[in-house]
Amino acid sequence: MRYPMIPLLLVAALGSPRMSAFGDDGDRPSPFRAVEPILRRCASCHRGDEPTGGLNLVRREGAIEGGESGPALIPGDSAGSRIWQMVERRKMPPKSPLDREEVDAIRAWIDAGAEWTGEIVPLTGPEDERWAWRPLARPALPFSANEPNPIDRFLDVRMTAEGLKPEGPADRRSLIRRLSFDLCGLPPSPEEVAAFESDTAPDAYSRLVDRLLASPAYGERWARHWLDVARFGESHGFEYDRIRELAWPYRDYVIRSLNEDKPYPDFVREQIAGDLIEGATSGTIAATGFLVAGPMDEANKAQSNKIMQARTREEELDDMVAAVGQTFLGVTVNCARCHDHKFDPIPQEDYYRFASALAGVNHGERVALSANDLQSRQTTLARLRAEKRAAEGEILAIQRDARRRLLGQGDGARSAVPVPIARWSFDADASDDYGSLPSRLEGGAEVVNGRLKLSGKGAHLIAGPIAEDLEAKTLETWVRLSTLDQGGGAAVSLLSKERGLFDAIVYGEREAGKWIAGSDSFRRTRDLPGADQETLAGATVHMAIAYESDGTITAYRNGRPYGPAYRPEAPLQRFGAGQAEVAIGLRVRGAGNGFLEGEVDEVRLYDRALTPEEIAESHREGPGGPRLAEVVANLTSEERDRRDRAIETRDRLRREIAAIPSVPRVYAATPSGAGVTHVLARGDVEKPGKAVSAGGLSALKEPKADWRIEPDAPEGSRRLALAEWLTNRDNPLAWRVMANRVWHYHFGAGLVATPNDFGVNGDRPSHPELLDWLACELRDSGGSLKALHRKIVESEAYQRSSRFNAASSAKDSESRLLWRYPPRRLEGEAIRDAMLSVSGQLNPAMGGPSFRPFTVTVFGSNIYTLTDPVGPEFNRRTIYRIHVLSAKSPLLDALDCPDPATKTPRRGLTTTPLQALALMNDSFVIRQAGHLAERSSRESGADTAKAIERMYGLTLGRSPTPDELRRSAGLARSHGLEDVAWTLLNATEFVYVD
Repeated sequence: MRYPMIPLLLVAALGSPRMSAFGDDGDRPSPFRAVEPILRRCASCHRGDEPTGGLNLVRREGAIEGGESGPALIPGDSAGSRIWQMVERRKMPPKSPLDREEVDAIRAWIDAGAEWTGEIVPLTGPEDERWAWRPLARPALPFSANEPNPIDRFLDVRMTAEGLKPEGPADRRSLIRRLSFDLCGLPPSPEEVAAFESDTAPDAYSRLVDRLLASPAYGERWARHWLDVARFGESHGFEYDRIRELAWPYRDYVIRSLNEDKPYPDFVREQIAGDLIEGATSGTIAATGFLVAGPMDEANKAQSNKIMQARTREEELDDMVAAVGQTFLGVTVNCARCHDHKFDPIPQEDYYRFASALAGVNHGERVALSANDLQSRQTTLARLRAEKRAAEGEILAIQRDARRRLLGQGDGARSAVPVPIARWSFDADASDDYGSLPSRLEGGAEVVNGRLKLSGKGAHLIAGPIAEDLEAKTLETWVRLSTLDQGGGAAVSLLSKERGLFDAIVYGEREAGKWIAGSDSFRRTRDLPGADQETLAGATVHMAIAYESDGTITAYRNGRPYGPAYRPEAPLQRFGAGQAEVAIGLRVRGAGNGFLEGEVDEVRLYDRALTPEEIAESHREGPGGPRLAEVVANLTSEERDRRDRAIETRDRLRREIAAIPSVPRVYAATPSGAGVTHVLARGDVEKPGKAVSAGGLSALKEPKADWRIEPDAPEGSRRLALAEWLTNRDNPLAWRVMANRVWHYHFGAGLVATPNDFGVNGDRPSHPELLDWLACELRDSGGSLKALHRKIVESEAYQRSSRFNAASSAKDSESRLLWRYPPRRLEGEAIRDAMLSVSGQLNPAMGGPSFRPFTVTVFGSNIYTLTDPVGPEFNRRTIYRIHVLSAKSPLLDALDCPDPATKTPRRGLTTTPLQALALMNDSFVIRQAGHLAERSSRESGADTAKAIERMYGLTLGRSPTPDELRRSAGLARSHGLEDVAWTLLNATEFVYVD
């Protein structure tokens, strides 16, 4: 059954009295509305850079200006207007002249003044190629409305027409295995198979469906499908391909949302504007990671050439527009970047309206707290820290009085220098004599004459980990350089234990003889114009760098500012409690690490940014002084009591501060002010045209594409409007696209075989009425994906046998019409997860940072060296393997796992020798075969026959046949149970689902 041949937008205009985009009252069609569908037909030829006859009918100005034959439209004068003359003579449109009613409508419209609203969206292609744009409505059922599951009746209509006979139901073992892999991506246990096979209750299958949909593994399975579409990657790509350390919260958001059965409109809305919605949370902020999940050209973004920067930015926006358009609407909006879409009714202006809605979105890390939550946290922290500083000030004052007495000094003005959380004075050894951090000397470093001596060839001190969470901070040191001809060494560095992130006082790395605030990949580093160069080796230099909570960094030399303060684009580096160490003499671990040559007199670490006055006072006082233990021993009884009370207060406040969760950060949409967006001629940033406001697709009149947003509207209001428009109940594309995706992953092919393209170049739906019915079910259920899953998997088509039938296959070899369930190979991730599951090695831990089966060397770019690590961390489900563009797994790659940089709505399915070789020889497979053999033997009491039966049950969900048992036992005798396990993991029956 085909859709009726009625122009789409004529249907929309006549059938929706609520429409107001044309400026009329919605009850009586304006003259323009009556002729707009006609003009759309005309504009299919009269548009673009080379319109037919030179006449462009996309805009009113073009019609008035005319073409090769002169003006085509004279408002108020139909007789003199060439448009009316040509349609009156039946010369236009050339192949389908207008009827009398349409000709009269053209004349009435021109005589009334030729009102013209917006641009004409040309119709391209035959009417049935624009099926997806039609308003969504429940199709008329070709059967009883009381049908419990109409899916099969929709399918039956087409099968009957094609002379196909459906196969019968699948056996119970095949059904539970199919459903388990489909919903959870894991094989059922032998016990689960046996229980289902013996359960004869009428609702046994429904209960199985409910159990699997409720499993946490469901979210992990279906999140992998969504991440394919979202082009989710955990590195930037391009030549540097740096890791996005905090991209994983987006993955966890998707898993969590699917497990919660979050309504689909909320799921979409949060990924577009989750940081802007009412009640925003860290999860909804992480959701906007969708917008920036694609590659990011770090090298060209850093170009000094402004034109190159602008072009790189346009590429970023194009990626976002393409992702939003294809993921949620199934249309290639991005094809209209340089010109009107060649096939679909998407004018170039629509592209830039989409781009305007996203123009304020940037790649980067951001705080994953709402503004209110962040303000509340900061207020609480400020109060607690002020109270802690007061307690520390009292401790310091008491200790300074005792220190003066110890040194025989008078009661002069008290110092303004605060208490550090750690200090290394090297007056006796390398210990921290204030904070008691564990410290150790490495690489030949030694304490000589009250100083730490550093060779510049590996000598350094490591201390920590630091128990406190450090955001704002100050690094301070007194240092003597043995030679000025060195570069890249750090006097002191605060560095993460594992991730290679650091902040440091570094000498001579970017400019000879100058100090800088060193950081990982220079993300928080700037050259310091006006700063002095060192000119005297062996002289003591006092250096301090203060890092404020707003990101501002200020360097000081000998108590005075050293170059200007600055605020880098990269946010302040936060070091979580227990995650940071102090290095003295070392910049950072790994390749390119820098060792300092010289001597360090003293190092201090503070948990806040010191003021200029405090740093000046610290320089005036200088290093040294008695150790804390000596000072405390010189306290009076009354001072000791006061100090003990202050320490108790300080420690209580430290515990309260530590109990406040650290500010979560995430790689997500990082908004900034969005300027006015202009249409770019041929997509060239050097050729801006008219300014446009944010908007949707003009061919979809319901929901209205005109959001009444000005071109200079705030960034947030644009994105929110886009999110609301996408999730509008009347948006037919949004519901059809998602219903088709769910169907696609259940049967291996969608009702529309091109899930990201519902346009002219895409596939036509095999069952258009069924697609609309499913879309209405999804919409009318409030967007419940689990309800849609349940409808589909409880259909006869889904439960059908996969038996081959030569006659049916001759008519429908791929079973697009579902006369049988199409057998298919598991994806690479599911094969890996299944191996871990049957071998008993699967680590079920969910969420958190991804595991990394590689080492990273940073030498300008990130260089990844794949490893084969062993341990529970690396036995998590494959969705938790870090998705880095330059470090793909050879096993997964051979099994058609896609490049994370690309949108993959439909996985390729190949059969190659490399797949067989990888499954036979990959060390992971061989290792899991050993674990499977060991597990089966252990659970079978070391009985070889029972162990083989157990292996068959675990891997294939069935018992071996007598012949299989005999041959497997022979293989076990000659080569061991590991070879039997290896054989089963390589079996077609293991990697395919029927």
